[in-house]
Amino acid sequence: MPIIRLIFLLLFFTATTGICETPNTASIRGTFMDAEDGHLIPDVLVRAAPEKTGHVYPDREFEHATATGKDGTFSLTIPNAPQTYYAFSLMAIHPQYQSRLLRHEMSAGKSQYDLGKIALKRTLSLQGSVSGAENLAGLIANLKMHNVSADFFRAAAPIEHAAKTDTQGKFQFTELYPIAYTLTISRDGVIIVYVPSIDPQKQDQISVRLPTIETLRGKVVDTQERPIARAQIYATRRPETPEAHSARLDSTQTDETGNFQVKVLETEPQFLSIRVSKRGYFSRVYENVDIRKMPSIIQLEKGVTVEGHIILPHGLPSDAQYAVKVFGADADMKPSLNPLALQKPILSRYFPVTEPTFTIDGLFAERYTLYIVGDGISATSVDVDASASPESVHVLADRPTTTLRGQILWADTGEPVPNAVVSRAWYPWELHPHDLSMTLDHFEAETDTHGNFEFSNLTEARYQLHIRAVHAVYDDATERYQRRFIHKQIEVPSAGTTYRIYLGKRDGTPFTK
Repeated sequence: MPIIRLIFLLLFFTATTGICETPNTASIRGTFMDAEDGHLIPDVLVRAAPEKTGHVYPDREFEHATATGKDGTFSLTIPNAPQTYYAFSLMAIHPQYQSRLLRHEMSAGKSQYDLGKIALKRTLSLQGSVSGAENLAGLIANLKMHNVSADFFRAAAPIEHAAKTDTQGKFQFTELYPIAYTLTISRDGVIIVYVPSIDPQKQDQISVRLPTIETLRGKVVDTQERPIARAQIYATRRPETPEAHSARLDSTQTDETGNFQVKVLETEPQFLSIRVSKRGYFSRVYENVDIRKMPSIIQLEKGVTVEGHIILPHGLPSDAQYAVKVFGADADMKPSLNPLALQKPILSRYFPVTEPTFTIDGLFAERYTLYIVGDGISATSVDVDASASPESVHVLADRPTTTLRGQILWADTGEPVPNAVVSRAWYPWELHPHDLSMTLDHFEAETDTHGNFEFSNLTEARYQLHIRAVHAVYDDATERYQRRFIHKQIEVPSAGTTYRIYLGKRDGTPFTK
């Protein structure tokens, strides 16, 4: 058995279940076959997750698992308790085939599900060759999945692949999906080939001739024309489409005399950018760079520095940190249930709680609002006018965080609503400058059997809440549950209080304390 199959089975083969069922279990059977020639596939890892009737989100733990035998057939048992499970999801994984996810609804009186023959498509391969140089061995070829495709396949397909070229400049990728990828080839950490888009479903071979590598030389100085040492230089190749990936071609830093040189592959000017930065200075970014017209002297302007003294809550762990987050003075600080729609801080700096003095450098001579936040520290703001060469600012940030608790009840019966999903709004001070996505764990909670939920480590403020629940009623005619999704959005005036929130047709009030 190939070693990669053993790895898959060791990582995911959590339980091989038997064939017999009890009244509260169901048996799932099926056979996996090759979609091209129909031959049966052994060693397919099969993982199942039952979906609970009253849950908003389907269960994706996939705790029940087995593997197909030599005849490609599997059989496993999952829970099937009446009034508890509504459907099941099945994930099939094999290193030589594209992973597949299936979902089947369950009936309360049914205990056996024969899925018959299930076809799996083979993963794809890509062979490549590099020419244009004498020494072609040991180059690193890298494939990175395009963003749009990654959203669809991220649960099953590897996002990146890497391979080395042999002495003839040949390389090969296997286990690819019918997805567009960006290809880069590098030597000693410098990218020397960039191909914005390759689809292995449309092409299984690619030949690349090394383009011309140019060297950009320059010097970084301040406004007094004094050299700046250890300034960072980044050369980036931008993609033609939003789905493809940019690539950092090369990076370096200036020496003690402010001089630098970076290697840049031959690229059309509209796709090349150069960034020069140094802590405490304003970064300079050159877009649409023509190497031959790039200035040899790059001047950076030193930013304004703000120093502050802070008083924090007592009892914080000695290894804890606090963050100083910088916003423009006119930034909209309203909360939102969509964190990606919020205004992000201009920059964030982190300091240990044992150091009550902080320094923020590299600011423009403008007005700012600084927010001090951290675990156990309520968000505290202070306005700073950096244009007036301010003296040290003093911030009293000694308020501890609080907890928002609530209970979700059905308005018609007064019974608690278990497994409801409660999302809370975010404030801009909870974000980081480069946040692109958020995991739901940060701002969602699920009610327990008594309908209770809790959000901790919050600043005392108003919070919007979005509640989602499932109301399930058994239909005798169809022998199935009819599920209705219920949504409600409210705003609570403050944290630190326990609220009762009602869902249903007779919901006359948004909440009561």
